Amino acid sequence: MATVIGMAEFLENVSKLKKRDDKVQALRFNNSYELRTILQGAFDSRIKWLLPETNPPYKANELQDQEAVLLREMRKLSYFVEGGQPVKTQAQREVMFIQLLENVAPADSILLLAIKDKKLPWKGIDEQMVREAFPDLLPIESQMK
Repeated sequence: MATVIGMAEFLENVSKLKKRDDKVQALRFNNSYELRTILQGAFDSRIKWLLPETNPPYKANELQDQEAVLLREMRKLSYFVEGGQPVKTQAQREVMFIQLLENVAPADSILLLAIKDKKLPWKGIDEQMVREAFPDLLPIESQMK
């Protein structure tokens, strides 16, 4: 049976590659809705997170083999961004986010907290690299930062 690699583990592995071209190729080769969603969450200036700047209290998931949970739950991220799925109250949105953090693998919860803050938790993957890998993913105005 094949081992499922989580999004955080994949991106961490990409960040450890030595050559920039190898990183770009790894991103391109693993092109998916889930990867693009994470990269947009971190680097797209149009994505505005509707969550507090501080990290919420949550209990990291202690179960084994939870790496596929974030991939399965990816569409729930639309509840936490401006223009996404409606939520009755901000408190409800924040509870939903905590529940998501507690359900995914610990490394994926760290990834979610980082993209909420418009970054990735590892050095080695930056906005320019994402633009090179996926030229159509980010808006042009982001380049002027």
